[in-house]
Amino acid sequence: MRQTAPQTLPYEELPLGPLDPQRIEALWRYGPVAGRRQAVLPDGRMDLVAHAVLDASGGIVAVSLAIAGPADRPSTVAHRAAVCSVGVRFQLGWGGACLGLDPAALVNRVLTGPAAEQALGPLATPVLAATCADGLQHALAGAAAALARRAGPATGPSQARALQALRWLRQHPGAPLQALCTALALPERTLRRDMLAAVGLPLRSLAGILRFQRAMALVQGGRLPSLAHLAQEAGYADQAHMTRQFRKLGGFTPALPQLVPVAA
Repeated sequence: MRQTAPQTLPYEELPLGPLDPQRIEALWRYGPVAGRRQAVLPDGRMDLVAHAVLDASGGIVAVSLAIAGPADRPSTVAHRAAVCSVGVRFQLGWGGACLGLDPAALVNRVLTGPAAEQALGPLATPVLAATCADGLQHALAGAAAALARRAGPATGPSQARALQALRWLRQHPGAPLQALCTALALPERTLRRDMLAAVGLPLRSLAGILRFQRAMALVQGGRLPSLAHLAQEAGYADQAHMTRQFRKLGGFTPALPQLVPVAA
């Protein structure tokens, strides 16, 4: 059998440089590509994105801003030729604080145009005025750095509890939420309220998304012998539970990568 080379996506994550990694997860770029619909899986995070229309020489003709709210379901994004995108992905629990927006009001929504510009205020001006891709990247990174500083050096009690709960959920995949409440010595109602304020998603939904992300990372690692092992390692009750969650959050069923022999 012939081994087919994987198709290269025009997506890359760029060095964070001086950006605060506690608040900013990634600075990314998506190159121009015609006729592609890219699947976007839910991760609960918020993104600030600048879309640039390019001319034949690669210069920027126009820039538009978008703010993607936290998602709890899969979606697709259509990409056009002569449009490149540069984005900032905020760390889970930090998007709303940095942007000054209520994440719960933006679940599965995207702010565009004047609404996105208003959220940035004067920080939008250099981004919209960029004339080349490198300049756009630099301007967006500068805006993100200012937004991170605007969030303040320390979180309030509610966000601090939410961030502590997120760390615990990542360390204990599959654990019941009651165990989280016991570990943090907090009532479930308080944690639900804190998580909605910080992330915008219900606590139970977010736990499912984190479990799904862990499973996807394990699949990409390619070191598990079976789907049953994958379900156990990711924190699902069983393989059937994992399959249901993959269909809900990814729109597909789980599968382990297969090694394809190359014909001599």
